[in-house]
Amino acid sequence: MEMMRLVDCPECGLPATARSGGQLAGTYGPVEHVHLRCVVGHRFFGPGDILLHRHRGRRAG
Repeated sequence: MEMMRLVDCPECGLPATARSGGQLAGTYGPVEHVHLRCVVGHRFFGPGDILLHRHRGRRAG
C-alpha cells in the first residue's frame, strides 16, 4: 500500500496529501517526484525536495 503524507499546500498553506510520483531522470541523477492535492483542490506534481520543503504559503480566507 502506498504511504501518504500530510503537508502544507504550496499555493494556499492549507492541508494537502502528498504521495510518491516515482523517480524521473535529472541532470545529476534520479529525482524523486511527488503528487500533492490540497483540500481546496490545488494539484501539483514536481520534485519532492522543492514541493515538500517550501515555507507555509498564503492562508485562504
